[in-house]
Amino acid sequence: MNLKNWGCMENHNKISSESKTSISQRIKAARSIAGYAERKAFCLKFNFPIATLEAWERGKNPLTQKGAKRLVEILRNLGIYCSEEWLIKGVGISPRPLQEMSEGGGASSSIGSLSNNLKIAREISTFITLNKEASVTIMRDDAMLPFYEKGDYVGGIKKKGTHLVEAINKRCIIELANGKTIVRQLYQGADPKTFNVSAINLNTKSQPIAQHNVEIISAAPIVWHRTVST
Repeated sequence: MNLKNWGCMENHNKISSESKTSISQRIKAARSIAGYAERKAFCLKFNFPIATLEAWERGKNPLTQKGAKRLVEILRNLGIYCSEEWLIKGVGISPRPLQEMSEGGGASSSIGSLSNNLKIAREISTFITLNKEASVTIMRDDAMLPFYEKGDYVGGIKKKGTHLVEAINKRCIIELANGKTIVRQLYQGADPKTFNVSAINLNTKSQPIAQHNVEIISAAPIVWHRTVST
């Protein structure tokens, strides 16, 4: 094989590798945005094969059209808009709340207001890639106003076990023991193993405003925030 052919093969392998990585990042981002930072919790909730999802997210196996369709259906049930095309090719609008997409006449009329969605999607992918314990989600309520509005993206680095103390008194992406993910202020509970979580906006429509002495799996102090309108 001459050097020219070797170079072409090397470039092809590089492109294929980067493509797999991008798909992997988008799947992780979509899952996390939908409120499931942990792969296992997502699979158990929706009876999805853990080995299959792990293979896609690690780039071991290619994401199939059938697989992308199944993920899109799950996200839709969680109130998140996502397209098969975005998952596979990175083309189109990044995951957004279905309610936002339907306001004003559907996705086609929302494209203008979401002109920077691809930039945000790339930022999410980069954030997840650079941080092993990254957690990214989307604000589903008004509980954290005036810091984060409904529809904003937020990201943080997960703290677990004894490191949870590092997240106390901070605005965090919190994964509760039941697998649900919320964005709230974190406080110490009655004992070292429990915590209090509370909305900052006391006029929030989301209830309850506060939960006391709850068990959590992880808490990610928010270090990354993007709003689509900026």
